[in-house]
Amino acid sequence: MEVRLNVSPADWARFEVFRAVADAGTISGAAEALAVSPAKVSRDMDELERSLGQILFHRSTRGVDLTEAGQLVLRSVRNMAHSAQAISTNIAELTHTQRPQVSIAAHEALATYWLAPRLPEFHQANPGIALNIRVVQDTPDVSKGDADIAIQYDAPTSPDVISRQLGWMHYVLYASRAYLNIHGVPADRFDLGKHRMLHLITYKKQQELWAAKIPAWQEIMPWSVYTNSSTVIVESCAADGGIASMPTYMAGVDRRFQPLPHLGSLASIRFWLVYAERLRDLPHGKLVLEWLRASFDPQVHPWFREAYVPPEVV
Repeated sequence: MEVRLNVSPADWARFEVFRAVADAGTISGAAEALAVSPAKVSRDMDELERSLGQILFHRSTRGVDLTEAGQLVLRSVRNMAHSAQAISTNIAELTHTQRPQVSIAAHEALATYWLAPRLPEFHQANPGIALNIRVVQDTPDVSKGDADIAIQYDAPTSPDVISRQLGWMHYVLYASRAYLNIHGVPADRFDLGKHRMLHLITYKKQQELWAAKIPAWQEIMPWSVYTNSSTVIVESCAADGGIASMPTYMAGVDRRFQPLPHLGSLASIRFWLVYAERLRDLPHGKLVLEWLRASFDPQVHPWFREAYVPPEVV
């Protein structure tokens, strides 16, 4: 496909408007995000299409859909935005006006109980790098700037990011020793119907796997606590509140409760390291990526191997 590159200085500003329309899916949504009128957004898109000699959107009452040319332009515009950010970051480092900063998006439990304890070691080796740890519940979109790096359970689909499988997460049941002394150790999964169960409602992929493996167990489960916070689940379980499903790595980071490995693994899911392409070209970006890969190295931390490794009861 040939796209005429007769780009005027005004078109550079219109590219940002074009990206806003593509992200919002509607002219009105882009106008709201940019704090301008819908008429202004429409005029800018008409002028940009005229300048490029291509139709970038199919317009309908439901919104806009990118044409093949529009998808090509959007990819280039996002690369331009990443390049502009890289220029800004490099200049800032060169002039020492600010410390280099890398943002990492991760789910609450992983950020709180696995990454946070490793931050002092990272900063001892890299005191000049600031880390912005962003706790998320939904899958972040690195291509849209939600973070520089994401640790996520959904396989990325954007062609504008780099992704690598980081490891596997395996889930087992836990309870405090005091709770088990009072209520007894469940003999099997169906025996859990006699116990207080703690439920993290953001376990979406995990619940899909549980339902496929043990649908009858799902139906009879007596959930005593529902929450969207993994910290609430952890602290409630530690305070003798009931039995909860958590990743196997929790057996190595918190001794206030013990795993129940005789009940088996409930679910196993892959997780991914996703990052913006510009990050690997920055010295501090490389250091952060190397630290994250080492933090989840399955040879060092067997919790993250593809094959389920039962946690030990201490």
